[in-house]
Amino acid sequence: MAATLESSLEDPLRSFVRRSVLELGSGTGAVGLMAATLGADVVVTDLEELQDLLKMNINMNKHLVTGSVQAKGGRNRRLSFSTRLYTDGRLHIL
Repeated sequence: MAATLESSLEDPLRSFVRRSVLELGSGTGAVGLMAATLGADVVVTDLEELQDLLKMNINMNKHLVTGSVQAKGGRNRRLSFSTRLYTDGRLHIL
């Protein structure tokens, strides 16, 4: 996804506005947060032990987000592709 972000910065026609993004294994969430600042609706995911870090980083950067971003995942939460996570029901970038 980082390469997609880089190419969108070089080519303004490759907009992230209203794109649905699912980032698997987000770590700190930096890449997903960047996509959200460019207008994407992002779901960042990672293990349970990283959920607090993801949520803290989202909260600290929410003033920059022009799309949306939310953290999901953990041991007891299973993401399902049949669950509608996105406003239009489609996944644009994984």
